Amino acid sequence: MSKKLTSVRRYQLGVSLVELMVTVVVALLLLGGLIQVYLSNKQSYNAQEQLARMQESGRFAMELITRDLRRAGYWGGNVDTTSINNKVPPADACGTSSDWGQMIEWRVSGVNNANVGYPCTDANYLANTDILTIRYAGPEPVAAGVPATTPNALYLRSSLFAGSLVIGSDASGTQVPPFVAGTPTHLLAEDRRLVSHAYFVGDGQGTCNGAAVPALHRVRLDANGAPLVEEIAPGVEQFQVQYLLDGTYQDADVDFTDARWPDVSAVRVWLLTRGECPEPGLENTATYAMGDLSQPWPAATDDFRRQLYVATIMLRNTLVR
Repeated sequence: MSKKLTSVRRYQLGVSLVELMVTVVVALLLLGGLIQVYLSNKQSYNAQEQLARMQESGRFAMELITRDLRRAGYWGGNVDTTSINNKVPPADACGTSSDWGQMIEWRVSGVNNANVGYPCTDANYLANTDILTIRYAGPEPVAAGVPATTPNALYLRSSLFAGSLVIGSDASGTQVPPFVAGTPTHLLAEDRRLVSHAYFVGDGQGTCNGAAVPALHRVRLDANGAPLVEEIAPGVEQFQVQYLLDGTYQDADVDFTDARWPDVSAVRVWLLTRGECPEPGLENTATYAMGDLSQPWPAATDDFRRQLYVATIMLRNTLVR
């Protein structure tokens, strides 16, 4: 009986305390390694995602601005703004009326490092960034009867020789010469939606750790022809613009009397995008020179990833005044 009990105990022996502690330590080391790999992969994924979003915002914003600048000053084939009726004298002003959209004698204009004259941007505007305004007629004529379906929107009815700014409800009763029997089709007046856009940087709707994320905004004309602000690209932190005048690129507040805006032949744009959230462990010491900023941007080292986009766009549509 004693031998039988001894045999049973021999097969029921467990592990010693030392063996158990060694096993726990090895398990903790393996678990720690797995956690480290996970955190490293997660940090890398977050960085790549922020970089992708930053690049997407920058490319989209620059493409939008570039496309608008190439269309600036297009009035349905009419290059003589003096022959277009119902214009409003140009000024840097976007209030609540439709006057801002009708200032077509300035195909491009802007404000340097301020939003003076642009109260429509007051709720969002970030200091020390530029404002760029672009105006043109839509590239495609609208179908007959379309203006009447948006009775308060602004349209341009123009031919090669004349034009008139009209609201949708008046479009059907507004004729532009030449309008006589037998006029060739290619000389008849066409209706196009009037486009006025102003780009600026301001606080966006998104937040990170309780702080607003900067974004590129655009002022456009709403269904009543009045200015309406919309966010178009999150993560845009800085926006600078210079204009080619008298052979040199200048800021909006240098030698720009009202009569000089139509003489601008090209526009240079700087667009700086920033990650929406800071990246732990990233120490970004890079600075960027843009436009006439008094010092490189940003002024201090931080943990935001950034990317700069620069473009120079020639204005294609020559004006006759």
